[in-house]
Amino acid sequence: MTRQRLRVRLVALILALAPAAARAGSEVDGEEPWILSCDSIFGPEVGAAALAQRFGAASVRDTLIYLGEGFSERGSVLFPDSADLRVEILWADTLARRMPRSVRIRGEASRWRTARGLTLGLDLQTAEVINEKPFRLMGFAWDYEGTTMSWGGGTLESPDSTACVIRARFRPDVSAASTQSETWKWYRQVQGDQEFSSGHRAMQALNPRVFEVWLDCGR
Repeated sequence: MTRQRLRVRLVALILALAPAAARAGSEVDGEEPWILSCDSIFGPEVGAAALAQRFGAASVRDTLIYLGEGFSERGSVLFPDSADLRVEILWADTLARRMPRSVRIRGEASRWRTARGLTLGLDLQTAEVINEKPFRLMGFAWDYEGTTMSWGGGTLESPDSTACVIRARFRPDVSAASTQSETWKWYRQVQGDQEFSSGHRAMQALNPRVFEVWLDCGR
């Protein structure tokens, strides 16, 4: 068995066991199964008041949320003081702070994940395994670097019957790479405001990691 086929089988096994493990943990110690979804916790009628009632008033804070390119918008943060539970929410009804429009996690790691297991810190090759197909993402080294534009009909693609879209952003670690290195050679090939396939040779070589996941709830 090749190393790539072994990796695919191991990741598939982990993802298959993850929902059961989350349910078991919930039953044993009362923890939430932290699933990012446009249903349930972040359903269409949910608001900041409902989240405060469910998780406690101190767990929901009204604040400005950075959008990129110097723009911010007022929204709510769930678990603002917890790095691995923090969620940023923009509302369709901004006055009543209800009806989630966008639900986002950012950073290196999070207990939140999509139903299929997409979460912060996963690398591009693992995301391909979850999706079961290559996908399309933007180039690097600009404000919207590494943003997924299409899941290519894979398992992370939302069906036409729902307005809820899963998106992610990827970033390679080039901080320690010399500008004369092989890493920088690959990096220069996939920069800028244009789309690339996750199967691109440079994308595979860089194998960038997820640093944002969000739900575009279509509201």
